[in-house]
Amino acid sequence: MQACAPYVAVAMDSSVVVVVPAHLRSPRDAAWLRRCVDALAREDALRRIVVVDDASPVHPPPLAGGAELLTLARKSGPAAARNRGVERALALGAGAVVFTDHDCVCEPGWAAALVGGLAGGHVAASGVTRALGRTLLDRYQDFAGAMNGRWALPGHASLLYGPSCNLAVRAEALRAVRFDEAFPSAAGEDLEFCHRLRRLGTIAFVPGAVVRHDFGYGGTLGGLGRFLGQVRRYAAADPLLWEKHPELRDVRSEACAAADVLAAAPPLDPGAYRRAALSRVRPRSLVPAFFVLRHLTRAVYRRGRRLTSRRATPEAGVPGAPASM
Repeated sequence: MQACAPYVAVAMDSSVVVVVPAHLRSPRDAAWLRRCVDALAREDALRRIVVVDDASPVHPPPLAGGAELLTLARKSGPAAARNRGVERALALGAGAVVFTDHDCVCEPGWAAALVGGLAGGHVAASGVTRALGRTLLDRYQDFAGAMNGRWALPGHASLLYGPSCNLAVRAEALRAVRFDEAFPSAAGEDLEFCHRLRRLGTIAFVPGAVVRHDFGYGGTLGGLGRFLGQVRRYAAADPLLWEKHPELRDVRSEACAAADVLAAAPPLDPGAYRRAALSRVRPRSLVPAFFVLRHLTRAVYRRGRRLTSRRATPEAGVPGAPASM
C-alpha cells in the first residue's frame, strides 16, 4: 500500500459536509430520512447537509438544518448518489466529507469524533455502528460486527474498510477516488471503495463516533425475511467485487466486534473490538440463537453465490459482511 503525503487537520468549523444518499420506497423511509437529518442538524461540526434523492417514488419530507436536496433524474444506486453528493461537497469547499445513510441516527458528537479520527495522517476514518432495534436479529448484527468494518491484519492498527453509513474521507482523497457506480445496490460498494482508498493511506477506527442503524426488522420472526434478503444482496454483489479485485483473495482481515451486545453504550477502547467468535459473546444466553443464525446466514449466502452466473468466489479470503455473519 502506498502511503500518502502528510495531511493537515480538517477545520471542523467550516469545511465538513455530510452526504446522505436516499431512495425512499415508503412513508417509513421518508420518516427515517427526517429523523436522520434532525440528528445531523444538531452536529456543530457539520457545515452543510447534502441529501441526494435517488429518484425516490416517495417524495422527501421537509428537512431540518438547511439541508440541501439534490434529486437524480433516474434511480442510479447509492454509489452514484454518493458521488453526486461528493461533487457538491467539493464544490462547497469541503475539507472532509462524512457519509451516513437515511436509515441511520448519529449520536451526539458523531461528526466531530469521526473527523477527529483523521488526525495522524489517516485518509479516512470509520466509527461504531450499532443496531437501533431490539430484536434478536439486531443483536446478532451487533455480534457479527459487519457494520463496523473489518481490521486489516496483521495487527489491529487500521481498518480494511469502513461502512459507508459511518465514514469520513479527506477531500484530497475524494478528488482521486470515488465510489464505483457499477455496484447497483448497498452491498460491496463500500469495501471496493475502501480497497482503492487504502492505496492512498490508512483508515482509522474511531469507537467514539457512534451511529445507530435501523434495520427495520420489527420483530425477530417477522424480520427474518428482511435479514436474509440483506445476506442475498451481499452474495449477489461479491462476485463483481472479486472480478474487479482478485487480489482481495489474499488479504487477511478480522471482524471488528464488541463482545457485550447488550451494553448500553459501545466500548471506547479499540482493543475491545475483535473477532466475532461465539466464545466472546456476552451474555452467554444468546450463544445458541447466534449459533443458529450464523449457520443460517452462511447457508443462504453460499446458495446465493451458487445462483449467480458470475465467477465463483472463494469460501475464505476477504470476509465481507456475509462471511462474518
